[in-house]
Amino acid sequence: MKIPFTRESTPEWVCPRCKKGLLHFVEGQFHAAERKDSRDEHDHDAWDPDWIRYVYSGLLRCSHEPCGEFVASSGTGAVDVDVAFNADGEPEQSWGDFFRPRYFEPPLQLFNLPAECPDSVAQPLQESFRLFFCSPPAASNNVRVALEALLTELGVKRFNTKNGKRVFLNLHSRISLLPTKYSDLGDLLVAIKWLGNAGSHAESAITIDDVMDAYDLIDHVLQELYMQKAMKAKALAKQINRKKGPKG
Repeated sequence: MKIPFTRESTPEWVCPRCKKGLLHFVEGQFHAAERKDSRDEHDHDAWDPDWIRYVYSGLLRCSHEPCGEFVASSGTGAVDVDVAFNADGEPEQSWGDFFRPRYFEPPLQLFNLPAECPDSVAQPLQESFRLFFCSPPAASNNVRVALEALLTELGVKRFNTKNGKRVFLNLHSRISLLPTKYSDLGDLLVAIKWLGNAGSHAESAITIDDVMDAYDLIDHVLQELYMQKAMKAKALAKQINRKKGPKG
């Protein structure tokens, strides 16, 4: 996700719709232009090509023919040293254009959500995916929103009542109230909380790596909660179907 791409080579971005094909720019549908400030700097005595800065937009298409989904992308670019090998196998340096995405629509799926994941949890995660490239702090904060929703789905209360008034519980307090059967997930949820808190601060220096850590953690939690339930339900269904009645 962090590696820049070139016009000739794009990362293995998986189609967000079918999750089978890879996304490739449609021929003739990738456009890049040098920014005005960058163009103005060409007259500077110390100018080098690595001062150049671009913006780009493009249309990608899924390689899986039954799908063929289109995805729009935009972002930034720059010129940097590129290394290629000549006919003799010797490395040669030259200047090359490199680009970094800032936006995809529909957003890439940064990890697969279980089908059983509740909408209240899935929606903020989808919004996090949308913000991942352009604003890691906001993406991280949306993981925190998903965590709050997940706790509600697990039956953890959101507030206490004191003197007839609702007093909302902070996230750490809610995690401490996890039902015993989910207690082994506590450390994972606290770690997600810390990353989400960092994304909430205006001066946050949270990075794409930090957001990926949050994704790894909540992905594990969701797999534990919902994939395990799904597997148990399928196993139960097989038992009942085999006996054509109560499993006994």
